[in-house]
Amino acid sequence: MGTSRKSAPLEIIDTDAIAVFNEFGFRDHLTPQRSNGLRSMVERIKTDAKEALAEAS
Repeated sequence: MGTSRKSAPLEIIDTDAIAVFNEFGFRDHLTPQRSNGLRSMVERIKTDAKEALAEAS
Protein backbone atom coordinates (compact mmCIF):
# COMPACT_ATOMS: atom_id res chain seq x y z
CA MET A 1 0.00 0.00 0.00
CA GLY A 2 1.92 3.03 -1.23
CA THR A 3 1.06 6.65 -1.01
CA SER A 4 1.64 9.07 -3.80
CA ARG A 5 3.71 12.19 -3.34
CA LYS A 6 0.46 14.17 -3.40
CA SER A 7 -1.78 12.15 -1.07
CA ALA A 8 0.11 12.74 2.19
CA PRO A 9 0.35 16.55 1.79
CA LEU A 10 -3.31 16.70 0.76
CA GLU A 11 -4.33 14.73 3.84
CA ILE A 12 -2.33 17.09 6.06
CA ILE A 13 -3.85 20.16 4.43
CA ASP A 14 -7.37 18.75 4.66
CA THR A 15 -7.10 17.69 8.31
CA ASP A 16 -8.26 20.13 10.96
CA ALA A 17 -5.58 19.24 13.49
CA ILE A 18 -6.87 21.69 16.10
CA ALA A 19 -10.31 20.06 15.98
CA VAL A 20 -8.66 16.64 16.41
CA PHE A 21 -6.68 17.88 19.41
CA ASN A 22 -9.85 19.40 20.88
CA GLU A 23 -11.72 16.13 20.33
CA PHE A 24 -9.10 14.28 22.37
CA GLY A 25 -9.16 16.98 25.05
CA PHE A 26 -5.49 17.93 24.68
CA ARG A 27 -6.16 21.65 24.98
CA ASP A 28 -7.60 21.10 28.45
CA HIS A 29 -4.15 20.02 29.56
CA LEU A 30 -2.07 22.74 27.89
CA THR A 31 -1.14 26.18 29.14
CA PRO A 32 -2.07 29.08 26.83
CA GLN A 33 1.58 29.39 25.80
CA ARG A 34 1.76 25.72 24.84
CA SER A 35 -1.55 26.01 22.98
CA ASN A 36 -0.08 28.87 20.96
CA GLY A 37 2.98 26.75 20.24
CA LEU A 38 0.76 23.89 19.13
CA ARG A 39 -1.13 26.16 16.73
CA SER A 40 2.16 27.47 15.36
CA MET A 41 3.44 23.94 14.84
CA VAL A 42 0.27 22.93 13.00
CA GLU A 43 0.50 25.97 10.74
CA ARG A 44 4.16 25.20 9.99
CA ILE A 45 3.33 21.60 9.10
CA LYS A 46 0.50 22.76 6.82
CA THR A 47 2.83 25.27 5.15
CA ASP A 48 5.42 22.55 4.59
CA ALA A 49 2.71 20.26 3.15
CA LYS A 50 1.59 22.98 0.73
CA GLU A 51 5.20 23.47 -0.41
CA ALA A 52 5.65 19.71 -0.87
CA LEU A 53 2.44 19.56 -2.88
CA ALA A 54 3.57 22.41 -5.11
CA GLU A 55 6.92 20.67 -5.71
CA ALA A 56 5.17 17.41 -6.59
CA SER A 57 2.98 19.10 -9.19
